[in-house]
Formats: sequence, C-alpha cells, structure tokens
Amino acid sequence: MPTVSRPENGERRGRHALLDTEPGIPTPVLAAGAGIRKAMLVPVVTALAIGTVFVAVYLAAFHAPTAHHQPLGIAASEQTAARAELALNDTAPDAYTFHRYPSADAARDAVAHDQVPAALVARGHDMVLIAAGAQGPSTVAGLQAAATSAVGHPVAVEDVVPLASGDTRGLSVFYASFGVVLAGFLFSVSSYQIAPRLPLAARLASTVVFAAATGVMVALIGHAALHALPAAFATVALVAGLLAMATATAAGVLLRVCGPIGMPVASVVLLIFGNATSGGILPPSFLPPWLAPLSQIMPPAAAVRALRGAGYYHSAHLTGGLLLLAAWTLGCLAVQYVLDLRAARREPAAA
Repeated sequence: MPTVSRPENGERRGRHALLDTEPGIPTPVLAAGAGIRKAMLVPVVTALAIGTVFVAVYLAAFHAPTAHHQPLGIAASEQTAARAELALNDTAPDAYTFHRYPSADAARDAVAHDQVPAALVARGHDMVLIAAGAQGPSTVAGLQAAATSAVGHPVAVEDVVPLASGDTRGLSVFYASFGVVLAGFLFSVSSYQIAPRLPLAARLASTVVFAAATGVMVALIGHAALHALPAAFATVALVAGLLAMATATAAGVLLRVCGPIGMPVASVVLLIFGNATSGGILPPSFLPPWLAPLSQIMPPAAAVRALRGAGYYHSAHLTGGLLLLAAWTLGCLAVQYVLDLRAARREPAAA
C-alpha cells in the first residue's frame, strides 16, 4: 500500500498560505505567514500611504517656502527704520517680525546669539544687512533680496557667523539628525520584531548602548572626520545620543500602543513630520502655519537647534534642546513602564 505523506503545516493551509518559493525558510515562519491576498495588498497600502504623506508634507512645506513672522532686526533712526518696515510689509505682509536695536553693535550681538537671523543696519546713507551665514545660503539670500527690494538698491551683506569649512551649505546638522532619527526608528522596529516581550530593563540597556554608540559615531564622522559639525566632540555625541534615545523610545511607544499599524504610524510621526519640521533645511518661520508648531516640540527640531546653537551661536538653545530630548526619553520610558505593569496584571487574571 503506497505511503501517503502528511502535508506540512504551510501546505495544509492550501491556497491561504504563501508557498515556499525560497528554499530554506523554516516551517514555523511559513506557517505564520499571511494569506496571499493580505501579503499582496498590505505592503502596497502601507507603502503607498507613507509615501503619499511624505510627498504631501515635504512638498507642502518646501515647494514654495515663504516667511511667516520671521524675526528681522533693524538698527537705524526712527524714520529710516519705519520706512524700511513699511516697505518690507508692503512687499510681503506678515512675513517679518521686526526687532529694533539701539546700535549696530546691539544688532550684531543679537545676530551672533541667534536672536534674529539678520539685521538691517544704517551706515551713513546706506543700509547693510548683518547676517548669520550659519542660517544657510538660502535664508541669507532671501533676506538680502527682500532688503534690496525694500531699500531700492543693492544691500551688502556682512556675515558675522560664517559656516564651518566642512558645512558650506549649512545642511550638515539636518542630514546628521535625519540619519540618527532613521537609525532610532529602525532600532526600535527590529527590537520589537525580534523580542516583543523583552523586559523593559533589558530593552532600556540595549537602547542606551545603541544611543551611546550612535552619538560617538556621529561625532567621529561629523565633527572629527568631516568638520561639518563645529560643536565640541562631546556636545555632538551627547546631542546625537539623546536624539537616538528619544527617537527609539518614542517609536517603541507607538509600536506598543498602535499594534499592527505602529510601524507606519511611527514612520509618519518621527521620520516625516519630525524631520520636515526640524528647521534643518529652512528656519521654522518658513513652514506653513499648520506645521510650524511641531518645530517647537519634536525631537529632531530640538537636536537641530542644540547642535546649531552649540556650533555657531555661543551655545544658544543647547540647554533647551537637551532638556526637551531628555523629556521625550523619560516620558516615553514612563509610558512603556505603565504598559508593562498593565500587561503583567492582566496575565494572572487571564490565567
């Protein structure tokens, strides 16, 4: 009598399971696989949704950026300052918020400490734009064009905070923070995929090691090797490490709270909205009003302000950025601790 072999677990599921088209995949993995229809549709819907949000947010924010209440200093006589303000407001209403300074030295000090990105200063019968090149060429060029239009003749630019030699476009801090956020997101996703029930203490230890290594890596590459991040080595490592920690813990909370849709939700919140509102490409004053508030609270924005302030503006915004990153980390860890407590209490009740 011929022997009839019993079908494997994956085969018993018949048309509802994916076939082993790649030899060597363990049977338990195949058995846990989704049905063909779900396996075909879910990746399409998820990737399309994330891509749509990414394109929509970034194009909305940067396709035609215009200033909204951007700070601009003025150091001139009352009549000259009023005339310049009126001309700028006529050209672009609500584009600028003006700050008067009693002297050119006061205006220069404000620019050097990132209180305003630039200031119009009267020198005899001419106006000069004292600007911080660390704001980026696009920002300075836009301010120079606006000042030229308001004054009626070309306005010279005096750069009092030039960019570092390794950061000629002023975008290094954005790319560094984007990479750290991406790494933190991927770390959290892989951590929960490999060990979804890992105790919080063990997960925290793993996250600390990851964050510390990330901070040192960014400092070695961005500061020591490329001279693109002019802040001190220890400062770059600390800020990047805290950003990695905040991102990883935030992604972990979203994965826990949102369940199956946690990964796309975390990618939208942290990778898309977080990086788009960081201020690394253009100052937050160029963001649309519906996006601008996020630049005050998101971890990438805190890290960008801290790194840029520490590198160019006499450590302006450094303390605030570190405190915000620490608050994100501690808050997310507290939420994870509460979730673990509730899960531990539910298990005996279920048993």
